[in-house]
Amino acid sequence: MVGETLTFNQPSLLKQEFELVSSKGIIATMVFPKLFSSQVLVEGFDGKWEFKSLSIWQREFGIFKYGYQMPFAKYISNFWRTKGTIELPKGARLYCKTAKFKKPFEVFFSDGNLLLSYSNRFALMGRTSVAIEKRSELLDKYPWVILLGWYIIVQNRKGRARA
Repeated sequence: MVGETLTFNQPSLLKQEFELVSSKGIIATMVFPKLFSSQVLVEGFDGKWEFKSLSIWQREFGIFKYGYQMPFAKYISNFWRTKGTIELPKGARLYCKTAKFKKPFEVFFSDGNLLLSYSNRFALMGRTSVAIEKRSELLDKYPWVILLGWYIIVQNRKGRARA
């Protein structure tokens, strides 16, 4: 999927459900089971995971295999939610940067090369596109990272709405 633009769609404004769509169709879904919850169920890429807040300040999110109680990876952001780190199993890390408008979220390798780039389309249903900039074994092993970026964008929007 390198070079292909994937799109996050929200089919209904009344439901907190999102789809990751490629030219081949829906490849993953993300569902918030409760309206004001930070927990989300993610399914796709032959797997099922949960993302949820690990602290009341929502600066740290855990990634859980569906049905398990311990996170196997996590995302930690700085105080202003402008930068963050995705801590993967076996010590691997990806670094993130958040902006407000055109590129709301970017994911980088530890050497500074861009891996994922998210961009907003200001539409009523909140469409966001993601481009996979480089092929990566980390992305092959952990495809949920693509959905984690969108989850962080959604959580940051909720945080700004509360502030």
